[in-house]
Parts: sequence; structure tokens; C-alpha cells
Amino acid sequence: MAMLHGRFFALALLALVLIWPHQLGAKDKPHIVYILANDLGWKDVGYHGGRPATPRLDALAASGARLERFYTQPNSTPTRAAIMTGRYPMRYGLQMLSLLPWSSYGLPLDERLLPQALKMVGYRTAAFGQWQLGHASRDLLPTHRGFDYFYGSHNALLDHFRKVDLTGKRDWHRGERLIREKGFATSLIARDAAAFIADHDASRPLFMYVSLPVPGAPLQASANYLAKYRDVGDEQLSAYYAMISEMDAAVGIIADAIEAKGMSENTLLVFHSDNGGAVKNKYPSGDGDVARNVASNGPFRNGRGSLYEGATRVVALAVWPGRIEPAVISERIHVTDMYPTLLNLAGAPLDNDNQVKPIDGMDVWPVMAGGELGSRDEMLVHVDEFRGAVMVGNWKLILYGTLPSRLELYNVADDPSEELNRAERDPERVQALLARLNEYAWQMEPSLYLDDLAAARSYDTPIFWGENPPRP
Repeated sequence: MAMLHGRFFALALLALVLIWPHQLGAKDKPHIVYILANDLGWKDVGYHGGRPATPRLDALAASGARLERFYTQPNSTPTRAAIMTGRYPMRYGLQMLSLLPWSSYGLPLDERLLPQALKMVGYRTAAFGQWQLGHASRDLLPTHRGFDYFYGSHNALLDHFRKVDLTGKRDWHRGERLIREKGFATSLIARDAAAFIADHDASRPLFMYVSLPVPGAPLQASANYLAKYRDVGDEQLSAYYAMISEMDAAVGIIADAIEAKGMSENTLLVFHSDNGGAVKNKYPSGDGDVARNVASNGPFRNGRGSLYEGATRVVALAVWPGRIEPAVISERIHVTDMYPTLLNLAGAPLDNDNQVKPIDGMDVWPVMAGGELGSRDEMLVHVDEFRGAVMVGNWKLILYGTLPSRLELYNVADDPSEELNRAERDPERVQALLARLNEYAWQMEPSLYLDDLAAARSYDTPIFWGENPPRP
């Protein structure tokens, strides 16, 4: 009899262990709604003095924390990878540029992603919008990387209405199924996300990742939003502004769904851009139609793809009623910090079956919620096989290794526009920061982008944006 009781106890204990994570309700863990914009200029929101109307973002910024020194990676894929891993993308070969429709690689499978970690403690997970972390094989798709549900595109879109990728192929999915739907991609994403929230059992914690494809090129918007900016006088700029207002409305649709479900008081909403806006004076990159690069990054130099503040210092905010007080946060936060911050809030472990990889992010919840001073003194801005930048304190060193090579040194506190290169005036500081940058470079894995390019199947493979896609 004692043996039977022992076996029963063991089975009961095993059952408890298996179901315990799923029984931890939302009252124990916050819902997390993470919204990412694409190529949004720092100044191009209302609360930064921008021309586009962004009433919903302005209201969220007023009710929560404006994260005014929030840094990302210079390009889309590396930023998305950093969110998902909490690690600098150079640690696993995703440091250079972004995945393309013909890319044969993706975020390596031995990296544990944010939704996988959250599922360990009972979260339901869903991804919407632009993935850009791998699609060449099924195991790279979002539904194989920790997401219970996916709706959107695998790649950046060549046309927001026809929902085709840069090769002209249809790229719109629900789960792993290719589907056809009419409408502007951003609005479809917002409606699907809102419907998902409406159907969700609010007693279970939810992690929702919404990667909006706007206001990135191609510059297109719905007719009703275009009409709001007819007076601008520049077709590309009018479309860009309209996209931002449509993006703002999408954020509002999702926020309203959270409110209607009664989830607001236990939901952390995070919003930021994946990188700075594309501007006309960005670094030479063969980026195609420069007329499309119409964003404004305010006082910050250059834009998307560069190593300057205009590329990596982005619009960002965090809202959680009752837990985050309205504030303007001027402490430095890096995008990798979101991984440990969210996992700690959710009570999820940072390690994976004792397989611990170095986490570059740090928990910044006290900074975001309480306005405490941050402890991040050092930040790797970027490093790849040709260039790199590192920041220690307020000093930022930029190295261009391609010929003619050059070094630039800026104090971004005194000189946020990075106009005064102090490299020749302060050689000792240059050498100290250069040594630190090289330490990071020694830890860098070879670029998967370059490996893929070297093994390209055809020299006819398109590399840059083509002509303006036809309007629907």
C-alpha cells in the first residue's frame, strides 16, 4: 500500500510539474505586447515635433515612459535578432544587413528565442507582420521558433497592397499557409492582432510580437491617409507621412483591443522602430531610389544603415498603467536589454537547460519603471567585417576598415549631431576604444550574409529595390 501511495504521489507531482506553467495566470505575469515599426524617423512622430499626425503614439508617450536614448542595430534583421536573443547579432553571424527573399540562412537554430523562453512559463505566443529572421526551411519559420501563431510576411514587402516580396512573389501567410487577402498590409495586421486579442483567454499570459512593415519603402498608403497630406507638395514625402499616420492608427487598434478585453492594467506595451529612418544623405550603399529616403531623424546624423545616431537612436516608449509612471527617460537602453527585462518580468529563466550563452542585454526594468539611473556604461553599436562602432560612457568611436580607412570619435552628449570628430585631438581615448572594439571583433562569427552572397546561385539575383511597384 505504501508503494502504491508513493507511486501515486510521484505521478501527481509529475502532472503538477507539467501543468504548472500553464496554470500561472496573467495575474501572476504580465501580458506583453511588443510593437516594432520599420524605418521610422526619430523626428517623424508628433511628440518629437514631426509633421505626421500620430495622436495614438502621442497619447501612449504621455501616459508612459518615453525612452529617449533607446538604441537598436543599424538594419532590420539584426535588430529583430537582438530582440529575440538578447545577444549582439555578431555572435551568431547576423551582423550584416538584412535577410532577403533569396537568402538561404536565418537566425541559427541553437539560439533560444524570446517566445520559446516565455512558453516555458505558460505564455501563449503570437507574431504578426514582418518576420525577416529566416524562411529558407520550415524550422526557421516563426511557428517553429516559439510562436503558436503567425500572420504576415516572411520578408520585407515590395508592395504593401499586393503583398509580394522583392522578387515579385506573393508573401502573405497565416501560420505556414500562403494566403490571399485584399487590403493594405499594416491595416490587415492590426485587425488580425486585435481579433487575436479579442479571442484570447485573458487568464493566460500573452506575448504578442507585432512587426509593422511601415513606414519603410515602398512608400505607399491607403487613399484616405494619402488625402490628409495632399498639401505637402512632394509625392514621396506625402506617402511617407500617410504611412506613419496609418501605422499610428494600427497601434491604436491594438491598444483599443487590449482595453476592450480588460487587459490594460496587466499589459506591458513596448513600441519602437527597428532602426532610424532612411534619409537622403545616408552612407553610400546602392540603396536604389534615393528619392524614397525622405525620413527625418531630427538632430541626429544620417540614418538607417549607418553607424551614426540617426541609424541607431530610435523612437521608443513603454506603457503599463499603474506600473510605469509618465516620464522622459534619458538613460541609455539597448535593444538587447529587452530580452532579460521581459524574461525577468515574466519569471522565465535566462538560461536554456543549463546551456548558458552570453547575454549582452541587462535588466532595465528599474530604469523604465522607476526612472532609476542606468548601469549600462558600454554598448557595442555595431561590428562587421568592414566597420564597427563602440560607445563607452558618452564617447563613441567609429571605425571604417575599408580603404580609405578612417577613425571618428564623438562625444554624443555634447555633440549629438556628431559634427565634431575629435579623433586627432584625443589619440589615447581612440586607442582605448579601438582596443575594446577589437575585443568584440575577435568574438564575431563570420557574416552569414557574406557567406550566402559568396555562394549565390546566380549573378542575376536582384540586390536593391527595383522600380516603383504598380499601384493597385
